[in-house]
Amino acid sequence: MDSFFDSSRKKFVAATPEEAVRQAVVSWLKDVQKVPGHLIETEFALRLFDPRNADRVDILVHDFREGANAKEPWLLVECKRPGVESPAALQVQVNKYLRILKPKFIMLSLGETAIFLKLDSQKKTYVRIPALPIYPPTNP
Repeated sequence: MDSFFDSSRKKFVAATPEEAVRQAVVSWLKDVQKVPGHLIETEFALRLFDPRNADRVDILVHDFREGANAKEPWLLVECKRPGVESPAALQVQVNKYLRILKPKFIMLSLGETAIFLKLDSQKKTYVRIPALPIYPPTNP
């Protein structure tokens, strides 16, 4: 079976269609968005914040600036292989994660298609945006 080396998990993982999407997003984050690799975690376990929660976030980009809250990452990414789920179904899954995390940005990736959302901190809701800003963040 083919595999990918996941630099976050530091191991080879099975080359499933969803993993191909996940690894493509990680490469895009590093190469295009200029996110440092050490800030990217794949299959991030939410049990680190809530021991009863077995959910895993596909990709989490931490915000490790001074004073940053670990529960407020820069980006949360949910990935699915193309044709599996609609963006609405992905949003339902992400809403479970938002009970614990408050990311500044959310990316819903369905292979070649992506939807980006930004936290409107005044309204405490997420609004759709055309693209992610290039890392690093310019405002704390």
